[in-house]
Amino acid sequence: MKTTLRLRHSFNQRKRKEKIANAVISTLMAIICLILIIPFLWMVVSSFQPDGESLFSDPPKFPSPWRWENYVDIFTNWGEMNLLKMLGNTMVVVFSTMAISLVSSVLVAYGFARFRARGKKLMFGIMLGTMMLPWIVTLMPSYILFTKLQWTGTYLPLIVPAIGGGAFNVFLLRQYLMGIPKTIDEAGIIDGCSRFGVLWRLLLPQCKPVLATLVIFSFNGLWCDYVGPSIYLMGNSDKYTLSVGLSILANQADYGVIPWHLIMAACVVFALPMVLVLFFAQDAFVRGIVTSGLKD
Repeated sequence: MKTTLRLRHSFNQRKRKEKIANAVISTLMAIICLILIIPFLWMVVSSFQPDGESLFSDPPKFPSPWRWENYVDIFTNWGEMNLLKMLGNTMVVVFSTMAISLVSSVLVAYGFARFRARGKKLMFGIMLGTMMLPWIVTLMPSYILFTKLQWTGTYLPLIVPAIGGGAFNVFLLRQYLMGIPKTIDEAGIIDGCSRFGVLWRLLLPQCKPVLATLVIFSFNGLWCDYVGPSIYLMGNSDKYTLSVGLSILANQADYGVIPWHLIMAACVVFALPMVLVLFFAQDAFVRGIVTSGLKD
């Protein structure tokens, strides 16, 4: 009887400690999330200010009145900067590059995961080694190459390098495919599927979590990319993407007054697609992060 009571008392103490620990962790997470989201909330609230000076009032204050017309003005009444056209340019670059990169990465990862070839491990190691190389190292040689090809001022330097996929994408896909039993491939081949049919009909439907992960990473990276468009598109304002356009919007101010309220509204428009993509793909994204890279 005494032993039972001691065990029950020990169990209750352990449960209380776990509850306290969970409460502390949850509180810390909530504080960290609040700190991280404050700049975004300030940007959203500032986008409704009636003028740019209201952003710097001391103490800070909410818009009075809330000016919803700011979002109309950034598309219609902002000088030579056509935000709608820049949005279209960004979509062309992002979706073209994503499509080419993901298709190429799937094919390369399928080869590494399923085919036998001499020196395959060495080639895979060399591919992973490219992830260790800082992008700044290849920036100048790439610019000289694209200049020689007369591609500067076009979207080609931003889209064509996606052919062949990305090392990170190939790594995640290869690790995920390695975790799928090869008996599925054998069953598909016995039923008359080609190698490509096995990939398309049997393997890709099971790769939805990791594909969602790569879509989110690729979309956010390409959508926010500033260095590439600023280098290869500079001087060709008709092809500016949003990241480049937002960086020069302050120069469109009248009489030297920077319209911060309009810039904040443009920043909200710029950030909204990334938030929506993550929101709609978050479940598959979490599954892809947990399951990718578990098997060598």
